[in-house]
Amino acid sequence: MRVEACCQALLEDLLPDLDPDRQGLCVDVGVGTFAFYCELFAQLGFATVAVEPSPTDKLRAICRQYPIQLIEQCLSDRGGTQTLHMGQFANLANRNFSSLAVDWFGASSSTRLVPTLDLATLLSQVVTPYITAFKLDIEGWESVVIKQFAVLSSKQLPRVVMFEYGGGSSRTQGSKGWSPKFFEGTMTCLKILQQKGYAFSVMVDYASGSQAKVFDLQSLDLAQESPFYPNGVYGNILCFYQQHFPTERIQRICAPYHGGWANWLVSTFVS
Repeated sequence: MRVEACCQALLEDLLPDLDPDRQGLCVDVGVGTFAFYCELFAQLGFATVAVEPSPTDKLRAICRQYPIQLIEQCLSDRGGTQTLHMGQFANLANRNFSSLAVDWFGASSSTRLVPTLDLATLLSQVVTPYITAFKLDIEGWESVVIKQFAVLSSKQLPRVVMFEYGGGSSRTQGSKGWSPKFFEGTMTCLKILQQKGYAFSVMVDYASGSQAKVFDLQSLDLAQESPFYPNGVYGNILCFYQQHFPTERIQRICAPYHGGWANWLVSTFVS
């Protein structure tokens, strides 16, 4: 499954139903160098914020064009500064793998200090009646942010949260993004969202031959089970708050996006 293209198609189709009057704000945390979700949000007519400590020239141009509020910081659990471990993949520098986690599989020994802010501070800096979409791709640090959802009121909860999981190996291998520490973080994300009332969910995984998986987060016993495929590689989970869609609609949207490793390499290194 071509993960990012599929998830963007899902959001393009579903966000207008979630917020037809475009009254809410869309937030893209961890923009990276391709698959600019913030651009999609803005094209759909939403007020948009991009949170990215190392914006590319292309991202800056996109933010000027629409305009999009660009916050050049890392979203974390505290303000101030923290050490960002610069990313690498296949022994090549790749900022898409940069992480605040020193033991993230894509982190290198090259570091720099970056300004950080916590979720409460981010929400205080934006003026909006609510958050429509909250996309989170911060390389193993997702649980640090989603833990902060525990104190949000129902009015503050995004109507859809999308976060990345896994990476670097398969679920069965249990290493890198699936190592016990980071898998526990992924499960923590699901547990917090479950506790806050998120239910209808869609998982899009890169695994060969996989299809988008629709599940009810409220029905899972997360102490005993998880939604992941045994051959899962990496992907995104979209969790919706007080909104459901027909499974047939989700599968129809996702059907065109089956692809392979070569497609992922092209999207990562060329886009």
